[in-house]
Formats: sequence, structure tokens, C-alpha cells
Amino acid sequence: MDRYAVFVDAGYLWAAGIEAAFGEREDFGSLNRANVAMDYSGMVATVKRFAATFAPGRELLRVYWYDAAPDRIPTREHQRIAQIPETKLRLGHLTANGVQKNVDAMLLLDLTALARQNSVQTAVILGGDGDFVEGVTTAQAFGVKVFLIGIDGPGESMSPELKMEADNYGLLGKNDLARFFSIQSDGQVRPRWSKLEILGPADQVLLGRAGQEEERTPQLEDAYLAGRRFALRMKLTSSMSELEAALQSKPVVPESIHYRLLRYTIESFEKPWGSTRLSGELSQRMRDGFWDGLEEVARGSGG
Repeated sequence: MDRYAVFVDAGYLWAAGIEAAFGEREDFGSLNRANVAMDYSGMVATVKRFAATFAPGRELLRVYWYDAAPDRIPTREHQRIAQIPETKLRLGHLTANGVQKNVDAMLLLDLTALARQNSVQTAVILGGDGDFVEGVTTAQAFGVKVFLIGIDGPGESMSPELKMEADNYGLLGKNDLARFFSIQSDGQVRPRWSKLEILGPADQVLLGRAGQEEERTPQLEDAYLAGRRFALRMKLTSSMSELEAALQSKPVVPESIHYRLLRYTIESFEKPWGSTRLSGELSQRMRDGFWDGLEEVARGSGG
């Protein structure tokens, strides 16, 4: 019997799911993985049902759940996830700054390996990362149909390039997700990691070991330089006509570029992508740097 597999980017599910479930609350900026709980069993069951609509009549191989933890040591929550039937936990490393390492790479490796071995004929990815594009196209080259599950919320949560490459996609909304997220009733923040806890809308990181330096707060100049560097890098991957078309859209950064620009900037701050939001001032300086860098490239003077 033909089979399908589901690949869940847990970081994306947490960030976009919390926004979809609580985005209209006045205290939304203070909500994150440290003070919100997830009903994992219910969530996995819902994802399974939604994914099955893309693979009618096919047998589920398993759900792969991708997350991160310091030193890849599973937390109690991770252990509960691993015990859910037909679910396999895959852990990357979580740095002291709250940045995930190797999580996307593991998902892509599993996806392409299953496609190459003809273990599945359909793959369903719950995620929105533009870095998945290469894995999607590789799996498709082996005859696998690839579908996406995104999360519908106030902002764009999926890479436009990823949606364009996939065979189709669907969205989970607030009504699908809200019942699986709950705010800790006592109002206390519970650290989920043995070495750190992430607090507040800017994901300020408090290290659990004494003697560590506090995390540096991004400055306006940091945002400007990140935007400019991103624009200068674009000349390596874009034609001059594409760069000129982007310039013509000024002052609005095209949607297909803005997603990558924002991610590049956040990760240059060593912040976790998906749960970090830039202030209005930082966002504006990022765009200022982007336009200045893009104009340098267009003039042929970008280094």
C-alpha cells in the first residue's frame, strides 16, 4: 500500500500557533513556550487528520516531530511526545541564545531519504520555512508529492517560495488550534530547558549558569547593517532585472523578499526565528539598510 509521512516543525507550530490562538489578546507579547502549554496528543491527532486529506487511501508511515533542546537531551515534554503512537521525536541542539541548530537539516534529510528509498509517495510538512524549498524539490524529483500545512494568523507565516514549490497547501486556523494551547493558570513562567528559559516578546534569554554574559540587545545600527548585508548578498542569487524590479517597489519590500530579509536579520541577532518580533524602529532601520544596499548593487558598487 502507498504510504505518506508527516513532518512537523515544532518551532513553527509553537510560534505561529500561539499567534493564531492568542494574537488578539492584549498580553500576547508576553506569551511564548515558557508560559503556554500544548496538548501534544490532541495536536498530533488533529495534524494527522488534516494531513490525511492530502493522501486519501494511503497508509500513514509516521509523524516526525522536529524540535531542539540543549545538548539534544529530551525534556519531559519531549518524552511525552515520543510516546505518542506513530510519532518519532527528532531533536536538534538549542544554543544558549535560544537558536535551534540542525533541526531544518534533519527534516530535509529524512524527507529526501524517504523519497529516495521510495518509502513514501506523499509527504506533508507542517512548517513555513523557505529553507525547505530544496528538500521539497528533491523529493518531488523522486516522484513524491509534497503538501504543506500552514497556520493562518494575523501575519504571513509561510515562505512564498515554499508555497510556490509545494504541490498544494492548507491552513490550520484559530478554531483548529486554540483548544490545544492553554496559558499556565498560576501565571508563573516555567523554564522548559535545563539551561535557559526564554521570556518576553523579544525572547530575552536568562542563562542558568552564573558567570555568563547577558545577551546583547540589538541596536538600530545592527538592524541597518543586517538589511544592507542581505541586499548585497542578493546580487549572488538574483538577476539584475529582479533587483531592478525590487527597487521599483520601494518603499514596500516585495513579499517574496521581505520574509527572507526578516529571517536573515533576526538570525543575525542570534535570536530564534519564528518566535522573535522586531520593534517598529528596528524593522524600519532594517528596511533602510536593505534599500541602501540594493541601490549600491544596482549602481554596480556593492562589495
